Amino acid sequence: MSYLEEDLKRTLRRIEPSAGFAERVLERANAPAPPEPSWWESLGVLLRPPCVQWVALSLVISFMIPAAGVYRKERQTRAEGERAKQQLMFAVRVAGNKVHRVQQRVLEMGRMDTRI
Repeated sequence: MSYLEEDLKRTLRRIEPSAGFAERVLERANAPAPPEPSWWESLGVLLRPPCVQWVALSLVISFMIPAAGVYRKERQTRAEGERAKQQLMFAVRVAGNKVHRVQQRVLEMGRMDTRI
């Protein structure tokens, strides 16, 4: 027999309960249930040391997630604005070049009219 089987047999062997076990179980089963804690007592559970860290962490996260969303939206809006500005500047340069060419032609035509 292996050690595992021996350990299982030893662990799972029948053990007789102590004297009065059945009476204690029945007494507990028939005992009145403890009163429900008030909401103030339930809130007090959150203030115990291990829970305070979790509450603080959840509060920080609950503020950071929306803040990150606002920051991301702001960056996206700013990038779109910069892109629009670059496109506008390019359009103004193109239009300025065309206006300059038209002015040059008008001036040349004016010079030609005066020569004739």
